[in-house]
Amino acid sequence: MKERKNWKDLFPTPIYTLASFDIKLPRVDLEKTYYVLKSKNWVNVVPITKTGEILLIKQYRHGIGEDSLEIPGGIVDDDGPKAEFESVVRELREETGYATDPSKIRLLSKFSGNPAMFTNWSYSYVAYDVEPIHDVEFDEGEDIEIVLKTPNEVKQLLREGAIHHPHMAAALGFYFLFEKSGT
Repeated sequence: MKERKNWKDLFPTPIYTLASFDIKLPRVDLEKTYYVLKSKNWVNVVPITKTGEILLIKQYRHGIGEDSLEIPGGIVDDDGPKAEFESVVRELREETGYATDPSKIRLLSKFSGNPAMFTNWSYSYVAYDVEPIHDVEFDEGEDIEIVLKTPNEVKQLLREGAIHHPHMAAALGFYFLFEKSGT
């Protein structure tokens, strides 16, 4: 790993911080300043109901100015060895009211959302036998609609580009590649 020196937080926001650091270039005797977005880790979950449907959510996204069809997810708020797992359980409950026994939730993959610009990791989980147990607990800016689809319908939505958020598409792709019920 190359040594990144002189870290500077340039512009903090509630979601990420624009930061810079200096690094020695590999083929010349120079150092260059690079800019990155420091962010907490992210999580998402592919929720599977007892009847085998996949729970999707539809919510407005400010970046594109329209609704987006996704799976539940969000920012990992806490630190510690179980922070991602606890965050995915919380996000599922808060955004949908659905839950399951924690033993039915497992990690699908860990990936970098954009290693050229972001410092964080994204963790994708699958949760089996989810059912509506709780009231939703939307953040003040959230207005989420639950959409239940069969695995074949979700595959078609992916093919059509109706599910276009890359983190959500990646999680669903991992699910369909590696899970028995996803084949």
